[in-house]
Amino acid sequence: MRRLLRRAPPHLLPLLVLLVGLGLCAIATATSRTPWLVGTAGTLGSLGAAAVLWRTLLRLRRAEQQAKLMAPDHERLSLLARQTSNAVVVTDVARRITWVNAGFERITGYTAAEVIGQSPGKLLQCPDTDPATVARLREALDRAEPICCEIINRGRNGRLYWAEINLQPMHDRAGRLDGFIAIESDITERKEAEAALRESRTVLDRTARISGTGGWSWDPWSRRLQWTDETCRLLGYEPGHQPTLSGFMAHLEAGSRGPLERALAQPLAPDTQWNVQVPLLDTQGRRIWVRVRAETERDALGRLRLVGTLQDVTAVRAMRAEIQRSEELLRGAIDAIDEAFVLYDPEDRLVFCNEKYLQLYATSRDLLVPGARFEDIVRGGVARGQYPAAVGREEEWITQRLQAHHDANNSGVQRLDDGRVVRIVERCMPDGHRVGFRVDITELVKATDAAEAADRAKSEFIATISHELRTPLQSVLGFSDLGRHFAAGHPQFQPMFEDIHTGGSRMLQLVNGLLDISKIDGTQGSLDLQPGDLGPLLKAVLHELEPLMAPRGLRVQLPEPLPVLWADVDAFRVQQVLRNVLANAVRFSPEGSWLEIEAQAAPGEGPRLQLRDHGPGIPEDELERVFEPFLQSSRTRDGSGGTGLGLTISRRIMRAHGGFIVARAPAAGAGTVIELQWPPPAALPAAAGPPRPRTSLRAMRHARQNVLELQSPASVAENPPCTITS
Repeated sequence: MRRLLRRAPPHLLPLLVLLVGLGLCAIATATSRTPWLVGTAGTLGSLGAAAVLWRTLLRLRRAEQQAKLMAPDHERLSLLARQTSNAVVVTDVARRITWVNAGFERITGYTAAEVIGQSPGKLLQCPDTDPATVARLREALDRAEPICCEIINRGRNGRLYWAEINLQPMHDRAGRLDGFIAIESDITERKEAEAALRESRTVLDRTARISGTGGWSWDPWSRRLQWTDETCRLLGYEPGHQPTLSGFMAHLEAGSRGPLERALAQPLAPDTQWNVQVPLLDTQGRRIWVRVRAETERDALGRLRLVGTLQDVTAVRAMRAEIQRSEELLRGAIDAIDEAFVLYDPEDRLVFCNEKYLQLYATSRDLLVPGARFEDIVRGGVARGQYPAAVGREEEWITQRLQAHHDANNSGVQRLDDGRVVRIVERCMPDGHRVGFRVDITELVKATDAAEAADRAKSEFIATISHELRTPLQSVLGFSDLGRHFAAGHPQFQPMFEDIHTGGSRMLQLVNGLLDISKIDGTQGSLDLQPGDLGPLLKAVLHELEPLMAPRGLRVQLPEPLPVLWADVDAFRVQQVLRNVLANAVRFSPEGSWLEIEAQAAPGEGPRLQLRDHGPGIPEDELERVFEPFLQSSRTRDGSGGTGLGLTISRRIMRAHGGFIVARAPAAGAGTVIELQWPPPAALPAAAGPPRPRTSLRAMRHARQNVLELQSPASVAENPPCTITS
């Protein structure tokens, strides 16, 4: 029977089952006491079993037919899973990997042999994986539900990558859970691009907030206006607010709406551009100024639309207005000053000049326009004869003027064609601009010329009068000497001739002093300067004054050894200075006192002499006045015969040498300190030592005459020389 069932065709199995059942039923009916009941039950059972078997066979046939129809699809799906670039993972119910494709190996770096039997989560997840995403995945697996998610995995080489997972449960023919299949796509590049885009948007939004610039777009086809969040903030709206065109127009002031409405009504052109500034009111009623910029672009359908920016320029406009007011105030102040002012930029182009400057340079007034080059202005003035000093040597003068102009600090005097004289002061500013002033010194120059002419006339007059007085004075002195000789033995005549001789000598001394001042004023630039040592000149003068110091017990203290005091000097005039200073010290020093002389010759500096006496001194307020002509200190006006010209002559001689002479009170004790300073010499002496300065016969005669005027012949003969201590 079994062999028959195995060999029977499948569609005959229900008929065989029915026949067997009926046969068994007939046997049972024949032997049963209730044949009708057994027959009926057996017949119904045979029919039911045959029906069930028939239905099962039909299902199997349909399943086999569906399997034959799906076989090509399964083959194609299998081929697709093997060849796709995405990773495909198949697991069993216990979530262990049973199969992976080549895409999985490429993305993760693991081979199929390495991952079979392992859990995908334990294999690929890492500390950077989002725990919430992992929890969602586990929940979907527990419920056997499909899920799509994005997760960070780590490959075999440690590389982190983003994966988009599409996980689906698999069931067998009976509907039971058979495992899971997951398709993973590597979306790392997309995630990195999204992160870069977010960062770019963040930076753009931040810079927009910092600069106060918002964005907007206007689509004339849909009449849709879009704003960025910064535009919302500028107008006082919450971020995300999208207004209508009429809503935006409501913020504009009435006078600004018309131009924008007309511009929006015009058809857009590819080269349409906006750049306007308009005032508007924000939601709080605050008035602000905004700059509206826009240009056209094409959308995805090729239609033109406006894309632009909205920038808050309220502070900028206020700053510009303040700058403009400051410039106007500065220009007004510059125009109000009484001096000519001019400003050139770093490229030497005229920026501004005031009205006084234009009046001063009237000949080239039309050339003085902003942007004009300094050289062009100067050349234009030379061509018109504005600068008399340039006549006949134009190019040379222009070169010198440009060189002086380009110096960092330039000062000079310039004569113009109308007779005026201006002082030029130019300074270079740190940013390269050059500022200049022109001071009209015409009246000052005229006054100076007049004063110099008067001074020359005075000097010439004094010189003339002095020369005219010397001849009769010499006669008076000669006849007074003769009278004293013949009046010897006549007491009534002797005092008269003595008085005549004393007065004549004093008058001659005054005339000689006036002549010295006249000569020094007229020849300050023509001294006979020769290199020499001041030491021998000083000792020679001290030797001349010995007859005056010895009777009073005066002693001189000199440094030992006396340093070499090398300088470029006129020996005759320097001895005259030393003689005047030392004679004053001798005249007013108390008997038995010291004259202290210090000498210094520091490297790189000129020689210096300090002469101190211990006389009555000079009051503090008279230390400078004693150098004025005919003035003497209040403590030394004793009627001893001084003219008040000695220190005046000495100062002028020292100035002619380029040095100075000053008087000051000593740090302690009585007396006066006279300090003389010469400039450094042009050349130092040779190693063998400087040549000894020569003293002319004229200087010797002049020195002898001055000494004799300070004492009588009898006193010179009677008193021994003084002591000079080094």
